[in-house]
Amino acid sequence: MKIYKLLSADGTTITSETPGTLGGNSKAGIYGRLDCPAANSALPKGYAQHRVFFTSEQDAIQAGYRPCGRCMILEYKEWKSGPDAKESYLWKRLPK
Repeated sequence: MKIYKLLSADGTTITSETPGTLGGNSKAGIYGRLDCPAANSALPKGYAQHRVFFTSEQDAIQAGYRPCGRCMILEYKEWKSGPDAKESYLWKRLPK
């Protein structure tokens, strides 16, 4: 049985028999799909040492990560537009 290390909503590492559904970069605070072309092209450049995995998008958001602009375009645009005049805004980390 394979054991996976996942980052939980509170930022702690948990172990699971189920792999994560999203990947992230702990240095940049970005989350995205596991098949993200930007993340996968960065693996040979040392990205693997900063890679984390999440069970869900909600866990990634609660851990303070923002969506990837390459593989999660709609979520990224919503994050980038900021919380102004929105009933709900999911992300803790605000765009600059």
